[in-house]
Amino acid sequence: MARTLILSDLHLGLPEVPCGRPARTPDSLAPLLNNCDHLVLNGDIADVHNVHRRENGMALLDQLLGMIGRAGILLTRVNGNHDFDASQKNFVDLYGGVVFVTHGHAFGASMLPWTPAHRVVRETLRAARARNDKTLEGDLAAAGEAAMAQWSEARSHNEPTALISIGLNPWRVARVLAWWRTFPREAARYAERFRPEAQIVVCGHSHRAGIWSIASAQSAAPKRVLNTGGFTFPSSPHAVVIDDDARELLVQMRAIRARRGRYELAAESPVSCWRIQRPAASSR
Repeated sequence: MARTLILSDLHLGLPEVPCGRPARTPDSLAPLLNNCDHLVLNGDIADVHNVHRRENGMALLDQLLGMIGRAGILLTRVNGNHDFDASQKNFVDLYGGVVFVTHGHAFGASMLPWTPAHRVVRETLRAARARNDKTLEGDLAAAGEAAMAQWSEARSHNEPTALISIGLNPWRVARVLAWWRTFPREAARYAERFRPEAQIVVCGHSHRAGIWSIASAQSAAPKRVLNTGGFTFPSSPHAVVIDDDARELLVQMRAIRARRGRYELAAESPVSCWRIQRPAASSR
C-alpha cells in the first residue's frame, strides 16, 4: 500500500516561540516521514523571502531535503507565499483529480488582509489576474507575483513577529477572525471554479487547521476542505495521510503531536477518515 503525506506551513527559519514545542528541525520532523512513499510539502516550508530569516531558513530546508532524499521518498514541492519559486509547482492533482492540493494563498481577493503589505499585495494580485490567462495555472502565477510583491515592502521585513503584531492590534485580530470564517468557503469556491471534479481540497496558508464540508453547486457530493494548519505557535499542525491500495483511497486528517522533543502523527480518528473509490485510470 502506497502512502502520501501532505504537510504545510513549517516556516523553517521563523524564530521559535517558547511554548513547549520542539524546534522545527529535520531531526524533530523525521518521525513524520515513517512509512511515507510520497511527501507533498504544500507551501511556506521555509521563510526564504524574508531577508532576516533567509539564511537560517535555507540551511534548515537544505538539511530537510537531504534527509528526504536519503530516505528515498518521492518529493513534490508546492509554492507558498513565503517560498515562491517559479521552478516549483503551484498545485498538484492526486489520484486522477480526486484530491486537489494547493497552498491557499490564491483563494479570494487578498491573501494577507491583516498585514501592512495588504494593499500592495491585493492590487498586484488584481492586476496580474487581469493580465493572465483565466486558467488555474494563470491564476496561481498571478498569486505568485502578488506573493513576491509582499517582500518588496520594507514593512514586511521590519515588523515584529506575526503573533506579536496581531496580538497588539485589535483591528488585526478582527481581520484574522473574519478571514478564518470565510477561508473554507473561498477554498471550495476556488476548487469549484478550477477543479470541479475534486472531492478533497487540501490547503494550508491560514494556519487554522480544520475540516469543512461545503455544498457544491456542480455535484451532489460536497467538497471537503482539509486545512493542515501550521507548525508555528499558536497554530495546530496536522497532516493529510492518503493510503492507496489500488482499489480505494483512505484519506485521513491526522493531528501532529510533540513527544520527547520530536513531532509524530497522532492516532487515527474515525471522524476524520474517508474511503474513496480510486479512479481506475488514475496514477499513483
